[in-house]
Amino acid sequence: MPMVEFSAVLDSDAGHAWGVLKKFGEIHKWHPSIVESSIEDNQPDGLVGCIRKLTLADGAVVRERLLSVDDRNTTLSYRFEEAPLPLDNYVATVKLAALTGQSKTFIHWSASFDLQDLNTAEQYQELVRGLIVDGHNSLQLFLTQH
Repeated sequence: MPMVEFSAVLDSDAGHAWGVLKKFGEIHKWHPSIVESSIEDNQPDGLVGCIRKLTLADGAVVRERLLSVDDRNTTLSYRFEEAPLPLDNYVATVKLAALTGQSKTFIHWSASFDLQDLNTAEQYQELVRGLIVDGHNSLQLFLTQH
């Protein structure tokens, strides 16, 4: 099972960063690959089990189910329900940790998945890494502007 991990420091306090990240249905506000996002079936945003529907810049649709939200440990996880990628069992986790005495936050992104074609491991690890890094960079910019 391939895994992609990315860790960095955000120039934002953990409370502010968590307030943005845990709004599961509002990812379009800060992720550059997502032009529209919404929570399906009038479920409350952030309710474990809710599904967000994402429309990507190329028109593709991704549906993701929120698996867990932990306010105390500032961690959330979700999985693909439907995606235009030859991946199975895709699960992503984002975890924040406040840096003591600073208005900075350590952030750790991880994603694991199974491949339908084992020969594509490197290609899809790079694709997922790119989505995470682009999302991280845009999140940083969004946090400094809002």
